[in-house]
Amino acid sequence: MNAQILLWFQTLRQPSLNDLVLCFTNTIWIATAFAAVLLCFRKTRSLALLVLLGLALTMICSTFLKALFQEPRPFLTIPGLQRVGPIPGGSSFPSSHTAAVFALFWGTLFAKNRWWPLVLLYAVGIALSRLYLGVHYPTDLLGGIVLSLLCCWIVTRIWNRAIRHRKEST
Repeated sequence: MNAQILLWFQTLRQPSLNDLVLCFTNTIWIATAFAAVLLCFRKTRSLALLVLLGLALTMICSTFLKALFQEPRPFLTIPGLQRVGPIPGGSSFPSSHTAAVFALFWGTLFAKNRWWPLVLLYAVGIALSRLYLGVHYPTDLLGGIVLSLLCCWIVTRIWNRAIRHRKEST
């Protein structure tokens, strides 16, 4: 089923769209930089810190899982599947792009920030771009989403306990 989905995405490719998707898939650093800038403002500092801590834990775990699983990229294993763009480094599972952008989403959602629907739309777009480019299996995306959910949930639980403890101490 992974192969069928990826080969279907390949049928959607157009030269002008390829360049756009390649550009879009590499915008995660902009979203991360935006979250870092929010640290500078008192009103958004807590949200930014929560999101960035969730992202950091997610990326540490993603790096560990990639080394553990050593899953080859789909364009290397599925006959007829061509990738778009440069050869990505590392193994396929989980998708670090998807994990990172969903960490931004989960952090925003758990913080009850009003921008979560927009961040979700962005996250889904990045995840689908990885399929379009032929560099990840659908299961890689699912792994990234679940990993980021777990990491952000852990960070949020610790964060909320620390806040409660701090309030009780004062």
